[in-house]
Amino acid sequence: MQEIKNPKAESGPPLQALEAFLKDLETIRGASAHTVSAYRRDLIEFTGHLESRSLPVDHADSVRSFLGHLFRRGLARTTMSRKIAAVRAFYRFSLRRGYLTADPSEGIPAPKTPRPNPRFLNLEEVTALLDSPTGKRVIDLRDLAMWELFYSSGLRVSELAAMDVANWEAEGGLLRVRGKGNKTRLVPLGEKASRRLKTYMEASGRWPAGKDYQPVFLNRRGQRLSVRGIQKRLEKRLLECGLDTKISPHVLRHTFATHLLESGADLRAIQEMLGHESLQTTQRYTHVTMERLLEVYDRSHPRSGKKGEDR
Repeated sequence: MQEIKNPKAESGPPLQALEAFLKDLETIRGASAHTVSAYRRDLIEFTGHLESRSLPVDHADSVRSFLGHLFRRGLARTTMSRKIAAVRAFYRFSLRRGYLTADPSEGIPAPKTPRPNPRFLNLEEVTALLDSPTGKRVIDLRDLAMWELFYSSGLRVSELAAMDVANWEAEGGLLRVRGKGNKTRLVPLGEKASRRLKTYMEASGRWPAGKDYQPVFLNRRGQRLSVRGIQKRLEKRLLECGLDTKISPHVLRHTFATHLLESGADLRAIQEMLGHESLQTTQRYTHVTMERLLEVYDRSHPRSGKKGEDR
């Protein structure tokens, strides 16, 4: 693993602060291994840039210099924003721990990036995914239960992979989900999803379901199915159904939220089910539904101005 260097240690946070930050990110904030790895790479680049120019860690001009370096590299704005976010997070941590007395990144704007509206499936595509004929092997029943769970409960793929038998309250039709930051929430499980989950558990010889902490979804070796394993099985299913193989598990999560909102569900209830910390994140779905509403209006209303001349 590449070491994070610490330029000008005498005027900024010590090297231990960088490693402590990454450890805090993983153990306290519950970040995934992928996120921790990305932050590590970004901080390696940041500290390497400062070292090559003999810049102190604790000065705003150093952050501006790094931002200029990112612009000169011609990186996408989303990539630049992520790298600056890693630097900001490290400085906030250093400030809390007393390694710094001020945040050098405060007031320095990151590149603004337009956030695309979430992609989602229409009802015909959902029907093709969930109801097209499939085999009767345990692996087929497992896969159908997973796709139904995504659409029924809006789980993240990491949450579905981490699901244990004890998390399923079969009688109440609820799932206890451990999400980002190790925060736990209860989400409803639809009748069809419950039925398919039970069918899979019966076929795998694990019904009635106990209250142990064994994985719900198993691979061919009887071990917990990985995130990548779930993604590969979804790609296979999409190919079989004639759907776009670039559809990810997260698109099914977006579909869950969008269809709920279109059916009149309360935005805060959707926020709770998705496990969003901020309502602003959930409000992205209102833009999606408004765009669709305008499309329907333009296509259907005789005086919308999109159907030709006035009649």
